[in-house]
Amino acid sequence: MNRKIKTSSGKVLKEESAVGVRGILIRTPSPEKYLFRVYYSDGNFDDYYLRHSDLAVTIDADYEASFYENEQGEKFLDHSPGTLGWEVVDSNE
Repeated sequence: MNRKIKTSSGKVLKEESAVGVRGILIRTPSPEKYLFRVYYSDGNFDDYYLRHSDLAVTIDADYEASFYENEQGEKFLDHSPGTLGWEVVDSNE
């Protein structure tokens, strides 16, 4: 459903629900700036700046992502070890 919305400052925006839309988080060269990219079947895409403060995200299995923690306790999310060419040296599986 497409709607027109008038903000509290008087700006008029086009609005469409994002519920159920599949996209990809894209990190930009600017620190702490991410985009939400939505691809279409024709190969085109739209990028959306993230302004949402606490958006829930579910990582699809086909994106091969892993959580990591370094010796200093810093935690980060990146590609899986195989994608990065990293060797698994110990496994508890």
